[in-house]
Amino acid sequence: MKMIFSVPDSDPVMTVPAQYLSVTLEDLDLRATRRVYEGYDEGFTSLARYFNELATDWRGWNGSRYYESIEGDLRIQATHDGHVNLRVLLRESAVSTGWCVEAELRLDAGEALNAAAADIAHLVRARSDLRTSMPPRVRGPAKGRAR
Repeated sequence: MKMIFSVPDSDPVMTVPAQYLSVTLEDLDLRATRRVYEGYDEGFTSLARYFNELATDWRGWNGSRYYESIEGDLRIQATHDGHVNLRVLLRESAVSTGWCVEAELRLDAGEALNAAAADIAHLVRARSDLRTSMPPRVRGPAKGRAR
């Protein structure tokens, strides 16, 4: 399973910090993409900060840590058991009748998590260079289901 963050094709303004990101959950027989909005002044710097805090605490933490987009169409729950486990919920919209995909990704707490945090920070901050860079990917063994 992969979780991919990228600049939406429909975001010609390229605001800094990013206020729109495309989020894709992808596996062998599944691909779900949603254009996610984070309209606060700081845009997706909150997502970058979330991943940076996970990477900073790579040795572990108690309980769960959460990230949720302003419209609730992206939710991430992180737990630590020696690895970082991400439970990701991506939904079409806040309407209960829309599609919903839930997946679990497992990351090494060291380099994989640091790389993901750095890639997301770069994506959020350096938007003018993104047309030539590769999208950040968060990868891990998959446990997912679509609803």
